[in-house]
Amino acid sequence: MLRKTRKLHWGLGRIIWSISLLMLGAASALADSVYIDMERVDSGHVGTPLGAIWAVDSWFLTLVTLNFKLSDVPDGSYQVRLHEMPNCDNPGDVYNPDGDAIGQRMGDLLPAMHTENGTLTGIHGIKPPVHTADAHKLTVIEMRGHSLLLQSNNDNAVVACGVVREGEWEEPR
Repeated sequence: MLRKTRKLHWGLGRIIWSISLLMLGAASALADSVYIDMERVDSGHVGTPLGAIWAVDSWFLTLVTLNFKLSDVPDGSYQVRLHEMPNCDNPGDVYNPDGDAIGQRMGDLLPAMHTENGTLTGIHGIKPPVHTADAHKLTVIEMRGHSLLLQSNNDNAVVACGVVREGEWEEPR
């Protein structure tokens, strides 16, 4: 009887261990990370590099987190938007797979960021436009193949753009 109980515990332990490994592997496979190299696109400054934004899936929030490290940004207030096309010359419309109203579109990422001595820095979690249990949450995988624009809140002019590259996980730089 004791031998059967030990075999049962050992068998159950192996099953639990196997399921844990599968779940860990599945969670890792769903996470993604990419650097978005941002360049100026406004008149007289086209192609001037500003730095990068690291987009990473936050495992504890299940949201995309953007880590800004931009410098030489003109003073002002900016919004960050994800656009449909991976092209800074023609980015298309704001990413809006659900057909939501302005301000609630999936691509309306951050409504107001302010420069400090020409820099935009900091880590920002991207919340879904609608806060419900079944809300569509943006992932890095979904961001890939689109462009990220930095637009002035003063006149809506696009100041900088970067393409969210297709590909694999990128290690921290």
